[in-house]
Amino acid sequence: MVDIKIRAGTPSDGCIIAAMAAELSLHEEAPMPLFDKEKFEQFGFGKQKMFNVLVAELKNRSVCGYVLFCNSFHVGLGTPGFNMLDLYVEKKFRRKGIAKSLMQAMADLCLEIDGGWITWQCHPNNKDALEYYKSIGGRQYKSVDFEIGGNDLRRLSSKVKV
Repeated sequence: MVDIKIRAGTPSDGCIIAAMAAELSLHEEAPMPLFDKEKFEQFGFGKQKMFNVLVAELKNRSVCGYVLFCNSFHVGLGTPGFNMLDLYVEKKFRRKGIAKSLMQAMADLCLEIDGGWITWQCHPNNKDALEYYKSIGGRQYKSVDFEIGGNDLRRLSSKVKV
């Protein structure tokens, strides 16, 4: 294990986290994200706060990983919880307990709000992540994901005519 500290992210972490998000997309062979420093600051810390972030920091204060998550609610369980959006650790620091430390810190925060669960999705190309999530007790559900965006979202809206 390396000497790391988990802390809440700050706006000044935006550049490194946006770069790591791009690295994650490359690793998953997915399109590059439109997530950048400005969006990190706007949606992580601005009036439109949409997510929380924890970072793993090495002894020399360099960020080597992060987890982004947002509050959610499970109707079936009647409890709050978190939806994990992204978990990333720099390649050279993997398999040293950093991802687990980030997830433990997120689990601690979840329990603090009387939450009872954390959900996430994993890109099917990310074999390392799939293996890791199973190793910590993650259950893979057979479900169908849907997304609507762009012009389809505009067509669905009652306020925008396309």
